[in-house]
Amino acid sequence: MASNGCGSRIRDRAEEGVLAAFDAAKEAGLPTADCYRAGVAAWRRVHPEQPPVYSAQRAVAVILAARVSLGIPDE
Repeated sequence: MASNGCGSRIRDRAEEGVLAAFDAAKEAGLPTADCYRAGVAAWRRVHPEQPPVYSAQRAVAVILAARVSLGIPDE
């Protein structure tokens, strides 16, 4: 996730694709691993120049940041 220098985030265009692919796979009832793979594949389509491991790390980070809740109650 890039920053514009003023502290606000600029969404990488790959992020939206990652989340859309992940959500579509979940809605299709695919196993969790396949849902993450769909997100990684979406990232790689936008950033084919990046190494596969780095692409996977970035895509999974986007998914976790947007879709995973730790379930810790606010106090």
